Amino acid sequence: MIKLKDSSYLFSIILLLSSFFFIRLFLWNWASLDLSFDEAQYFSWAQNLDWGYYSKPPMLAWIIKIFTALCGDSELCIRIASPFLHSFTALFIGLASYNFASYKNKFIILMAASIWLLIPGISLSSGFISTDVPLLFFTSLCLWILSLFSSENMNYKNNIYFLLLGVFLALAFLSKYAILYLLIGSIVAVVMDRDIRNNFFIYINFKRLCLILIFFFIIIIPHILWNFENGFITAQHTMANANLGGEWKGISNLIKFFVEQFFVYGFITFLILLVILFKFKTFNRNERFLIFLTLTPILIVLFQAFISRAHANWAAIAYVPGTILVTTYFMQLWDKNKKHLFYINVISGLFIMFLIPLSGVYNLGVDPYKKNRGWSELGLAISEIFYIYPDAVLVADDRRVLAEALYYMKIKPYNWVRWNADGIIHDHYELVTDHNDLISKTGIMVSSEEDNIHFKSFFKDVIFIKTITRKMGNDKVKEYKVWMLKGYIK
Repeated sequence: MIKLKDSSYLFSIILLLSSFFFIRLFLWNWASLDLSFDEAQYFSWAQNLDWGYYSKPPMLAWIIKIFTALCGDSELCIRIASPFLHSFTALFIGLASYNFASYKNKFIILMAASIWLLIPGISLSSGFISTDVPLLFFTSLCLWILSLFSSENMNYKNNIYFLLLGVFLALAFLSKYAILYLLIGSIVAVVMDRDIRNNFFIYINFKRLCLILIFFFIIIIPHILWNFENGFITAQHTMANANLGGEWKGISNLIKFFVEQFFVYGFITFLILLVILFKFKTFNRNERFLIFLTLTPILIVLFQAFISRAHANWAAIAYVPGTILVTTYFMQLWDKNKKHLFYINVISGLFIMFLIPLSGVYNLGVDPYKKNRGWSELGLAISEIFYIYPDAVLVADDRRVLAEALYYMKIKPYNWVRWNADGIIHDHYELVTDHNDLISKTGIMVSSEEDNIHFKSFFKDVIFIKTITRKMGNDKVKEYKVWMLKGYIK
């Protein structure tokens, strides 16, 4: 385990992490983007803390609650956990890289941290809050604990490391179920590689395995119980999100996902990772273990893309161990006095880090942030209606509108309902609201549907109020119709 007695390295690490943190805060604050509807939804979750939500485990809502309690409810404060946690993820990836390395050079900490911070996907993710942020952070903690087992200074008799591993795995699980890829990769490594298996049983015995599992399940049991009480709705959503019954576009989806990884992880870093994966047998035990952890989620999601679909970030957890492997490769080049590839990666990464938020300020022909545009204006327009009808129930037939309105309205509604025409639960708002809340109440419906007949037959009086608009960009406007609803019929 590294002990940072060298104050110059400690200062360099602090300077690196804090510089990236504050630069990103400045750039994204300058971009001044409204919350995406997912972010607005996560914020509303944070106002009603629970052990689970329709589409996600609860960790992100808890994190938003903590940071907004300290910082406030602005867009910056809701998102600030992202660059903050990514910085600490970089630190623990650096520490894990040092522990896994066969030769100890403290420079590897700085190199690994900088590689992580300059990944294009991390540059983009640092401007928004999502479940990937805590997932990657707790994954880096898990890998740091695992890296300690390869350290010469590891005290195998101290069970605190195994307890912490169970805790970090549980917190990762409560962030996003994709942590299971790390567990699957570890199992595959132990089963398929004799050297890894023999080393595994040096420090993992039955007692310690039980210690890990006990603390893991103690922490996640409330979330499992929440799912049980709600018909395992989160698991159902996760399965539905896989879209296994959708139109098959296997080859094109597989190629699309594979190509997207060059943009997510970076062209140079992903290319190096592919070279490493193809040279599996030439690496030592620790490196082979990391290859299993990296390759497993990539292969699983590639298969998912082939049979159905896959979003570009679904294998993001692979890049935590992957960054350690890429750092090892760069260190080998460094020792051979072939530093230019690392410098090229740094320069290109810095260029992309600035380009991504600046593209939100300057329209370069393609606006990548259309889904963030115009929500604050829409919220103000809805608020103007609630000045006239302050006791009305806000009703929306689109979770995006409801989430954004609840955040951006200056006059908050006392109650709100997600209109559910077919009675099937599609999102968290449909899970936690009830049409019966409209009994004897006046409702203000903000509808994004072109055909509004899906709710009219449920009310005695339906009065059209006005059409409001949301400007999504220079050339696109979305219209919403606002209706007054009276006399709800069950």
